[in-house]
Amino acid sequence: MKVKVRIQANNKEECERLRKHFLKSHPQLIMGKPREGTNPKYDGRQKWSSYGDYEFGKIRRRRNER
Repeated sequence: MKVKVRIQANNKEECERLRKHFLKSHPQLIMGKPREGTNPKYDGRQKWSSYGDYEFGKIRRRRNER
């Protein structure tokens, strides 16, 4: 069973730091690199997000660990 995951932060550095923390402590998780929001309603104050999947009972293979 897969569960969709999103983390959100005010800046790229916070988002990347939390993403790396989760990836290190949860081998079942796979997450993309952070990206800035694109909603025109929040122009000038966009949040940063990283999206991924958590799959119970399965160790995920990652392309790289940078």
